[in-house]
Order: sequence, then structure tokens, then C-alpha cells
Amino acid sequence: MNYAKFFELAKQRGIAESQIQVTKSRAVSIDLFHHDIENYTITDGQSVVACGIYNGKFGSARTERLDASTFDHLINQIIKAASHSEKPDAQPLFQGSEKYHKKNVYCPELAAIPLEKKLADLREFENEVYAQDSRVVEVEAGYSEREASFEFYNSHGLKLKQKRNFFLFGVYAVANDGKEAKTNYEVAFGADYSAVDFKALAKKAVDGAVAKFGGESIKSKKYPTVLRYDIAAAFVDAFLSSAVADEVQRHSSLLEGKLGQKVASSKLTIEERPLTKNIFFSYFDDEGVASYNKTVVKNGVLQTYFYNRETAAKDGVESTGNGMWEGSRIGTGYSNIYVKPGKADFATLIAPIKDGVYITDIAGLGTGMNARSGDFSCQAEGFHIVDGKLAEPLTLITLSGNLLKMFGDLKGFADNLTLTSGGTQIADCYIKSMNIGGK
Repeated sequence: MNYAKFFELAKQRGIAESQIQVTKSRAVSIDLFHHDIENYTITDGQSVVACGIYNGKFGSARTERLDASTFDHLINQIIKAASHSEKPDAQPLFQGSEKYHKKNVYCPELAAIPLEKKLADLREFENEVYAQDSRVVEVEAGYSEREASFEFYNSHGLKLKQKRNFFLFGVYAVANDGKEAKTNYEVAFGADYSAVDFKALAKKAVDGAVAKFGGESIKSKKYPTVLRYDIAAAFVDAFLSSAVADEVQRHSSLLEGKLGQKVASSKLTIEERPLTKNIFFSYFDDEGVASYNKTVVKNGVLQTYFYNRETAAKDGVESTGNGMWEGSRIGTGYSNIYVKPGKADFATLIAPIKDGVYITDIAGLGTGMNARSGDFSCQAEGFHIVDGKLAEPLTLITLSGNLLKMFGDLKGFADNLTLTSGGTQIADCYIKSMNIGGK
């Protein structure tokens, strides 16, 4: 479409500055259950988000329509929203960064693979999961794929575009030994379809389920605790949510007033790397500010908060390129988090632990987390660590503590750096002591 027309019409209606973002996407979802196709959907979508400054106030609008009436609708909604805004003196829209670090992360090879082959691979994968162990009684295997393009334009002449695609194979394996049923979920994702090892993924899913047989609780006390990489990622995400400047300025962050201070063990270094060339790559944020790699925590010391332009202006600093739409306002987000790993393999990491716990599953962290204080409590499963080796499985236990204390007690990470589906690269981590509730 002729987006210059949008800016022309907006200016005629009294909107001093304006911006429009268009996202177009295509998604595929296939699910198998008991060898039958339970779901097979292909959806095409688009969304248009626009904003502008009208009579000195900020207004925004959103629609999923992109036709001859779209521009008029967006302009009317911007004017309406700005007219009802109680926020005075909106800051001007962003004119553009000096430099943008563009990269091509779109994979045409993935898009060229016929869906028939992807479905055939999914069927073979399902059969492979069943073949791993006679105790596997149920398998839910799924394939999803998404392709999206993002276009950004504003009345200052800024034009930005990026495009990405990725796939995900996921499987729930249910195993039953005649006494109890246990489940495990595993995924493989990325843009390089050829890199998927279906047999290894099937084995990992089934091994994870059958390893849980015979699980018991454990005596309640403090234990040296190792968190599997994905569990560690969930806690890092909870920790980083307090580094969002919006939360700091609302006085709802446990990291308020701690810039330049030690907030964790010297073993903890966290970076945001939006420019890493993977499926989470992004070279600009939702305000058009150039993204850049940054250190958030270095050797335990908090280096920066995540800022959009509004929160940056309040603190008298520059935006960190983390502006993100949240409904009708620009909020703050982050992506491509990198947590510096250690040099020890898993066996070496747990070798010094005489009586400890390895946590592999948690539930309820979101509802069990107090964002202001950092106190948390959640259900957990895992394995007992005895004399430096994994022993019997554990179930019906709870994991509780405080984020600042937990990361303060961090003793180190293993070397198994893994990219999670949430966009965090992290390894298994060893915490000196955590509260484990059991029997």
C-alpha cells in the first residue's frame, strides 16, 4: 500500500507526527494423536498498528484490516484516543537511529519444504516415540511453523523492514508401568529443518518420562540445588522483569535503586543480544530505535535497566531499544537473553554435592512469584543427588525462596549452553542452598 498517503491524510487531519507498523504472518499447525490428524490449520494474518501526536497528546490505533478504509479508520481512532488521553505533552516520535545492524534471518529452504514432507516426518517421528519403550501408551506430536514480516514507517521518513521464519516439533510422551503414568514434553525448533535429530528427540522425550517412575517426596530442609537449564531460564526471566524501567519507576521492582550495585553472585553475567543471528533476532524495536547488544548484569553487578523512549526520558538517559507495544501503549520488552555458562560438564558440576536436589520440572511459578519482593514458591519435580550422582526421582515437593538470595547463592553454571524456546541461552546452574518442601 501507499503508506505516504497515510501520513498525508494524518497531517491534513491535524496529526503532527504519525507512525504505522504492518505485520503479515502465515502459520501452520499440525497435531497428531493416536496416529490420526487431530488438527491441521493454515492461517494467514495481518495487523496494523498506528500512532500519532494530536494536539500535543499521544494516540494509537490497531486493526487487522488492510484495505481502502484502513487509513481513515486508524486516523479517526488516533484522534479519539489522543483526545481522551490524560497524559500531557507527549514526546515527539522517533526520527531514527544513526545506524541499524540489519541481517537476513529468513530461511527460504524451510519455506520451500512441502507440507506433505513435514507431515510425513511428523508421522515418522510419532512412530519413533512409540518405538522407544513398550511402556509408552500415548503420544501427542505436533508441528508448527510461522513466517512473519514486519514493516515500520513514520512521517519523518524512517523505513524499516525485517522478516523471519521458524518451525517447532513438540511431543508429549505418556508412559505407564502398570502402577502410574508419567509424562514428559520435549521440543526442537529453529530455522534449519535439516538439523532436527528425530530419533534423539524421541529418545529424550521417552527417557524423561520413564525416569520419573517411582518418584517419592523428600525430607523438608535446605539442599544444594541444581536447576536444569530451562528451569533456570524461568527464574532469570522473573529476575529480568524487575530490570524493566517501567516497573522500577512504578516502584514495583526488587531492583529499584540498585544500578551499579551487586545484586547476585559474581558467577552471574546476563546479556541481551538481540543482534544474535537466530530466530529471535531483531534490529529495531517498536519505536524504530536500533537494537544493540548490552550487558545487563556483569559478574553480579547490575549494569542497566531496559528502557523505551518514555521511561528513558524520565531517567534522563537514552532508550536501550527495548520499546514494545503492550495494547494501546508502548511498554518494554527484551529478547535473545544470554547467560554466561561455566566450563564444567554436568557430572563435574554435581560431583561435590553429597545430598542435594536436581530440579527438572516446576509448576505455578507465575502465580507463586511476588514481583516486588522476589519471594516465590512453586511445585517441583526432579531427582535426589547423592554422593555426586543422580539417584531416585522426586515428586510432591515444593521449591521456595527469594530471587535475590537465590542468585546471590549461585555457585556456577555447567557448560551445556542451550537456547530455550523462550529465547534464553543458558546452562544448568548450581545454587548453594534452596528451600525444598517435602515430607
